[in-house]
Amino acid sequence: MTLVTFDFDDTLTQTLAVWDEEDDTLEDTEFAGPNLVIIQALHACVANGHEVRVVTSRSDRWLSDTHAKLELFGVLHLLAGVHHTNGQWKAEWMAENDMTPIKHFDDDTEELARFPIGCETVLVPMHPSWKGRG
Repeated sequence: MTLVTFDFDDTLTQTLAVWDEEDDTLEDTEFAGPNLVIIQALHACVANGHEVRVVTSRSDRWLSDTHAKLELFGVLHLLAGVHHTNGQWKAEWMAENDMTPIKHFDDDTEELARFPIGCETVLVPMHPSWKGRG
């Protein structure tokens, strides 16, 4: 069975950016729900027989929040695991933990650049509220 991994924040979820109208600076961010396009991709990976895991750089203190949202999105039961790297680069953490994905979905280009050749990387676009800003 081949492994496919997904980031959590701004990949399986969406974050709405709230901008200050006067100086066009980022004022706040708000949880905007699941990223339905990427949730559909996760379902397709499972349907195609892949082992699917979430690997997030979140701290372990967010584990219950991550699990609750994945349950709310209806995908927690489909996953072979949910892993928090506590800020460590995901590709390095996976290598240290004997995980070799064939594909990784993430919103962060720096994270994606660290994956070895042979792992297909998918850049997930941010919520439209981020367009042209930040």
